[in-house]
Amino acid sequence: MSIQYLPVSWETYQELTRKISASILSHSPYVNQIVAIARGGLTFGHLCSDFLRIPIATITIQSYSDIQKQGVTKITEPLKKNIRGKHVLLVDDVADSGKTLKRATTYIKSFKPKSVTVATMFYKPYSVFRPDYFAMQTNKWILFPYEPIEMILLITKSMEKEGKTKSEIQTFLHTLGYTTVYIRHVRKYFFS
Repeated sequence: MSIQYLPVSWETYQELTRKISASILSHSPYVNQIVAIARGGLTFGHLCSDFLRIPIATITIQSYSDIQKQGVTKITEPLKKNIRGKHVLLVDDVADSGKTLKRATTYIKSFKPKSVTVATMFYKPYSVFRPDYFAMQTNKWILFPYEPIEMILLITKSMEKEGKTKSEIQTFLHTLGYTTVYIRHVRKYFFS
């Protein structure tokens, strides 16, 4: 089965964040601290911080090692902010397998916050963890606007393994919205 992709523009990303933030303000008005899961939750967390007007802290949990392959979830950068007694909004870009969010929620609760609410931009229906807030449910691989080089690299390598030509790969990447400039950048600096 071939991978289906969901390209997300910056404009769409900001609008989905605004909608989630409005819902949080309407239903969880006591949230007073964001904890973003790096790397994917950083951009979403930053925008939520702006829309909600509350401070942000971060943790890093690494999980994905390749497209469609998920490694063990490890906290590689701990929380450095005191969140005891706070109403925490834990954010990440997507609830995919759900393992990262389960791990992060358990970890955050160990700091004794008053409450933990979870928000993601996207939710996969097979996730073992359902966030309290999410903008969209999808089975597709999401192409976030903040990681074009990473995705061009991964898609190119995957298609090369399938025996696709440079021309076929470039044509496909164009259908996903990637520009020739970005594709050339990847070819010049990351392929020999």
